[in-house]
Amino acid sequence: MYIIPFVAEAAEKKKDGFEYTEALGVTVASAVTVIGVVLAAWIAYRTGRRQVADQGLIEHKHWRRQNRLEAYKQFMVATDGVTDAFDKWRTTRSIADVGQAIERLMAAKAWVRLSGPTSMTGHADKVTDAAGDFYTYLRQPNLSGVIPPMVWKQRLSDVVVAQNSFVIEAAKVLDNPDL
Repeated sequence: MYIIPFVAEAAEKKKDGFEYTEALGVTVASAVTVIGVVLAAWIAYRTGRRQVADQGLIEHKHWRRQNRLEAYKQFMVATDGVTDAFDKWRTTRSIADVGQAIERLMAAKAWVRLSGPTSMTGHADKVTDAAGDFYTYLRQPNLSGVIPPMVWKQRLSDVVVAQNSFVIEAAKVLDNPDL
């Protein structure tokens, strides 16, 4: 046959087509591993981004609720200050105290408007309108200083009823994190 023995061995081992070798197996296994690692990294990246986005949304809702709670609390304190100033007016007849209380109420209303939602602005407007009407009544130049008890009671009641409406709406807003 062949003169050189190793050529004869090589000729016998030669096959037609593709020959599977150990090196090819390692290469295929490495490629599959790399694809798996890249896929796992991509899934981890997407999951991490989603988790961060969800956490950010939760933190934002918490921050918004805290800001609203503080604004509503400030508004309630300012409203109580106005009713206290009205009561104080009965003994001192000092309109200046009432005017300062109204200014604090208006500043607190601005914070409510800023904190939202818009439904709260309407309720804050009702409180400030009722307090403003009472303040305007007290500033009348022809007011003799004696206010009929029914008028006093009605004007003060208008402020308190509007304040109670504000409180009810504030509770609804603070209980619903999506508002």
